[in-house]
Amino acid sequence: MDHRDRIRDRARGCLLAGALGDSLGGPVEFLSLEQIRHRFPDGIDMAVPGLITDDTQMTLFTADGLIRSVFGGDRSEHLWAAYQRWLLTQGPVDPFPETTDWLLGHRRLWASRAPGASCVAALRGGRPGHTGTPVNNSKGCGGVMRAAPAGFLPTPDTAYEVGCELSALTHGHPSGWISGGALALLIHLLAVADQPLTVALLEVERRVAAEPAGVEVRDALAAAVDAARRVPGDTATLTTLGEGWVAEEALAIGVFAVLSHPSEVAAALRLAVTHGGDSDSTGSIAGNILGAMVGTAGLPTEWLARLELAELIGTVADDLVDGYAGELDRLVDRYT
Repeated sequence: MDHRDRIRDRARGCLLAGALGDSLGGPVEFLSLEQIRHRFPDGIDMAVPGLITDDTQMTLFTADGLIRSVFGGDRSEHLWAAYQRWLLTQGPVDPFPETTDWLLGHRRLWASRAPGASCVAALRGGRPGHTGTPVNNSKGCGGVMRAAPAGFLPTPDTAYEVGCELSALTHGHPSGWISGGALALLIHLLAVADQPLTVALLEVERRVAAEPAGVEVRDALAAAVDAARRVPGDTATLTTLGEGWVAEEALAIGVFAVLSHPSEVAAALRLAVTHGGDSDSTGSIAGNILGAMVGTAGLPTEWLARLELAELIGTVADDLVDGYAGELDRLVDRYT
């Protein structure tokens, strides 16, 4: 497998595993840990069909905005416009609107799956936020859960900066957008630079610690790494990292799950969603990290067969890699 094929496989793994974690966690998002254990005594299994939530929807639109930016124009404006297109899918959809937009033309994307309040309010507000001019003080996980595609930008610095940038469009608290930068950087180091997980996490912690307001995210990551070293796979310990409703907690839970089961995708995703919090987001983040590490070969085929829009997700992943590799001819009709 040559370098481009490896990166494409990692991108497919990242987005598909993120969607698997999202789909696995969606049905239990608003259940307590006790309710989850009662309902799934043998462990959470993928529903039939495995429906994605707003996490995967917005991840796809993140990739869409990034690909469009390759053709020219301001990247933040392209991302903001992509999220505005996603917002259209969260309203009434009867009858299905006529559209020439390739991504919006996929009917199953037009579904409201418990979208995050901060994302919706910020997008409806009409003013994009930036790291220096926040649109609100939210650090909800709606910024970080969509940041993984930025990891496939050409350099680690760019991946981090764009991860922060795209998260800050809707989430103004530093922990909200620094977490997005941290996830994007981690994805880049794993998938593009092919670093081992422990080495990549150290680099991410160093980058976050250099931020004047990075202490919460740094401490959350350090707590996840320490917990996984002491008691890997322990659900009670996972709950001490938080519930995942805010960005640094969601990132920490995802990291803990991956460190606990770095070569067992199904086990890691089950762990990431088995708590009384924002299970679809923590599952999505864990999946993004795992897929960036292992590519598609390590993904559970029986779950992939049930996953909503799996073919579309894989196609967008390919387009993201090819777009940043300069292979633009076949993408013109979809993204311009």
